[in-house]
Amino acid sequence: MAGCLTLAGKSNMFNGKIIKESLKDESALDKLTINGVKEVSIDNPAEDQPSTWTLMDFEVEDTDAETIAQLFSVSLKTGTWYVDFSSAETTYVVFPEKVFKYQKGDEYTENEIKKYGRSIGIPEKQLQWP
Repeated sequence: MAGCLTLAGKSNMFNGKIIKESLKDESALDKLTINGVKEVSIDNPAEDQPSTWTLMDFEVEDTDAETIAQLFSVSLKTGTWYVDFSSAETTYVVFPEKVFKYQKGDEYTENEIKKYGRSIGIPEKQLQWP
C-alpha cells in the first residue's frame, strides 16, 4: 500500500483489566498475557457483584483483539459486567453478548456505550475507562 509503513514483527498491543469474578468461563484467561493480579475491595458493587474483585492486567496483540472481544462477550456472566481494553487509537468495551469498538476521541460512541451500560444496571461510578 502506498503511504503505509509496516514494521516487520511489530504490532500494536491492547491493554486492559478484567475482573476474574466477572467470568462464567475462566478459560478465556488462557488466551491473554497476564501482567499483574491484585485484589481490591469495592464500596459500590452492583447488586450482582461481590465486594472483593480480583483485577487482572492483561495485554493482547492487535491481530487478536477482535477474537478476544468476541470471546469475552460469551465468557462474561450475565448482569452488570463488562471488560474494556485499548490500544493507543482504539477501545473495545465488551458486555455479555455485546461488543463495542470505537476510536479514541469519538465521544458520541463512548456516550452511547455508557448509556447501554446504564441500561443494564452498571453503576455510574463503574462506567469509566481510559
